[in-house]
Amino acid sequence: EGIVPRLLEFASKLGLAHWPTLTVGAGAFALLLVSPKVLPRVPAALVVMALSGIAVKWAGLEDLGVKTIGPVPAGLPPLRLPAVPLAHLPALAGQAAGLALISFSSLMLTARGFAARNRYEIDGDREFAALGAANIAAAISQAFAISGADSRTAMNDSAGGRTQVTGLVTAAAIAVVMLFFTGPLQYVPIAALGAVLLRAAYSLLDIPSLKTFYSVDWRELAVSLVATTGVAAVGAIDAILVAVILALLRFVQLVSRPKVEILGRVPGLPGVHGIDRHPGATTTPGLLLFRFNAPVVFFNAPFFKRSALAAAESAGPSLKWFVLDLIPVTMIDVTGLQAFADVAHGLKERGVAFIAAGRQTEWSHWVRVRGLESQTRFFPTLKSAAKAFQQEQNQELPGGGPS
Repeated sequence: EGIVPRLLEFASKLGLAHWPTLTVGAGAFALLLVSPKVLPRVPAALVVMALSGIAVKWAGLEDLGVKTIGPVPAGLPPLRLPAVPLAHLPALAGQAAGLALISFSSLMLTARGFAARNRYEIDGDREFAALGAANIAAAISQAFAISGADSRTAMNDSAGGRTQVTGLVTAAAIAVVMLFFTGPLQYVPIAALGAVLLRAAYSLLDIPSLKTFYSVDWRELAVSLVATTGVAAVGAIDAILVAVILALLRFVQLVSRPKVEILGRVPGLPGVHGIDRHPGATTTPGLLLFRFNAPVVFFNAPFFKRSALAAAESAGPSLKWFVLDLIPVTMIDVTGLQAFADVAHGLKERGVAFIAAGRQTEWSHWVRVRGLESQTRFFPTLKSAAKAFQQEQNQELPGGGPS
């Protein structure tokens, strides 16, 4: 929290910069940029840490005020179960829930970002299980609550790490250093650590993705920018909660007001298509093919009812069959079922038959299991429904000949 006030304070106090420290940080950052080009197979961060530590030791930079990590206790942490007073559990549970949310969100964003960059797949369930196991291990070794580290993952990726063996090697190296080589760590300047993290964080910037969001849907870009600025303004947990709420509202909006289409035939194209997208599309007199591109549930059932009856009304008094395409309707709840019944009743009052096409077996099973009776006439496809309508119309003509 408080990133914006800190940035303003930083800008106002640039004149107070400690030049030896600034020189160390700038030099470390320059080495990070140059090292991969000169020594592509040597980890740049390792080179920077080693050289900056040597510079502090032999040039006496600590005497000039350059801050270092300082003495690091040797040895591995003892393993023991954490002791938590019962009175602290209610507060701890709420804070743990917030940590779980931010940790998992951060983990998945990092994992998916690098998976997309390097063209491999991840399993969210396994990632979640691994995060839980890692935090249990952290708990019994007195460590911080952990997640997938953006900076460490970026450094791993930039160093050429591609498999889980990288993590095993890193863990082993940390254990060896903690046991035998903590002495040299005290000379590593904090400014060099900052340069390493800054370089890693810079590699996480993905401006092309923002351009993609804008080209697909500017509202997706807005959610991304709200989340980004929210982290700086109010903190990561609150910002992610706001972003999740905005995404859910966006989803509800899309499903509550889905695209409604009247379908017709287009010369040269097989099947049926939305007449609003194809000016040359034609419809069959007396037949209305209607598509509702969403499940019919409690929060969009009224919209479905209004849209269906409005489409029937606009078709005029010549309408005889109203055919609903059930393929996009992946779910119907109790409210949706009532909306279906209301539409069928309203059409019946106009002398219009309510027909359904698609999902015939699924619907029949659904009705049978619940002990309901379906008054709706079904066809397996829109094409078969249109054909049956045409045959029925032919039979109604004098002599039963073709129209």
